[in-house]
Amino acid sequence: MDLRLGLLSRRSALRRLSGLSALAAGGLGLAGGVSSSAPADAAQARSAAQPAPPDEPQPREFTMTAQEFEWELMPGTTVRAWGYDGQVPGPELRVREGDLVRVALRNALPVPTTIHWHGINLPPAMDGPAGLNQAAVEPGAEFVYEFVAKPAGSRWYHSHADPALQVPLGLYGSFVVEPRLPARTYDREHTLILGEWDLELTPEVAAGTAERGPRDRLLRGGELGSDLFLINGRMHGAVPPIRVAEGERILLRLVHAGHLPHPFHVHGHSFRIVATDGNPVPEAAQLTKDTVLIAPGERYDLELAADNPGVWMVHCHIEHHMANGMMTLLAYDGHKPTGPAADLFAAEGPGPVAGGEHPTGHGSSTAPAERAAAPSVAPVATDGEAEIAMVDDRFEPNTLTVPAGTTVTWVNRGADWHSVAAYDGGFESPKLATGERFSVRLDRPGLHQYICKHHGLQGMLGRITVT
Repeated sequence: MDLRLGLLSRRSALRRLSGLSALAAGGLGLAGGVSSSAPADAAQARSAAQPAPPDEPQPREFTMTAQEFEWELMPGTTVRAWGYDGQVPGPELRVREGDLVRVALRNALPVPTTIHWHGINLPPAMDGPAGLNQAAVEPGAEFVYEFVAKPAGSRWYHSHADPALQVPLGLYGSFVVEPRLPARTYDREHTLILGEWDLELTPEVAAGTAERGPRDRLLRGGELGSDLFLINGRMHGAVPPIRVAEGERILLRLVHAGHLPHPFHVHGHSFRIVATDGNPVPEAAQLTKDTVLIAPGERYDLELAADNPGVWMVHCHIEHHMANGMMTLLAYDGHKPTGPAADLFAAEGPGPVAGGEHPTGHGSSTAPAERAAAPSVAPVATDGEAEIAMVDDRFEPNTLTVPAGTTVTWVNRGADWHSVAAYDGGFESPKLATGERFSVRLDRPGLHQYICKHHGLQGMLGRITVT
């Protein structure tokens, strides 16, 4: 949809800019907000940075709508979220240091909300905490935030009305303030926002019209559970790879919008921490690491030299966080994995596993009659049927030979979600919880390769030969 980005007149912008500077210096706030019921246009991302003389701040205007929508964490896994402009995270706002920023927040949620500009030094009335610094924006109303963008660095924004529930549902996004005179330049930048997802937290729970789920009710102090672990609002193979070319210098902007610590690890490379919470680290104090522990609310700017070509894993090093979504790839242009997963890749990057019906295979899935038992010995095809166990994270057995016409059934005997999908799109299951199963009859002789869509890049691959 169209980008809602406008420019103020030069005269009014300079007048507002000087007024804001005086207010900020005096510790005073600005009030804003007008009622409106018109919807805002959504955008995948927003960049307000435009060429300008380095000594001349520019006015920047944005409009964002807080709303409820369906959000696909990965193919086959869709949740109902609250977010900005129909996406999680919200659009990345990018301006230059000293610019006058005006953001109109339109509230299409059923509850009041606000925006906190995390890491921006602005007047109190623009800071966002409901009650303390502003009245919450009521459903159907609009509020205009107005401030000077400073200091430069990796900042972010999120709801600060009932944030314990609104932020985990997706009301957050990145806010990059580019320096007017950059000390360093990079060939590419990538913003990675980490977060968690609680499958029991629904918009009804956040709105107070439904009780918390049974597992969340067992927690204390208002804590929420975490079932899935996200990078940029996605999980597993739905997270786009970090694309690089050999010889490039890359900046990774790492933002933590969740509530659990995450040790962020890059395989095959070390990186330098060049900024913390958006603030530059003196060169003499910069650490070189391959894993950095990031706490809720923190940001790290990581400088990485692309000097080791290949396809490398990037993930949270709390292993069950990785197993339940928080992983992606560092992928060099023109390179493929060196292992069996190479069959899924084109030279320009990983290829999706296609869905659809195959003329010689018919699949069906069923829920468990009772909780599955522990994995047994490798199954053997008998009487036209065979069974393959899905455990964390492998198929047992991962190779099998069966006669044509055999019905093969995969059963999830692990603790995590799993799935099965043929490389050629011949069959594809939905996500399978513990004890659930998926069956397909294989009539076409030949090799059938398949993958767990959740854990294929962690080696969960299988092969069936039909004779």
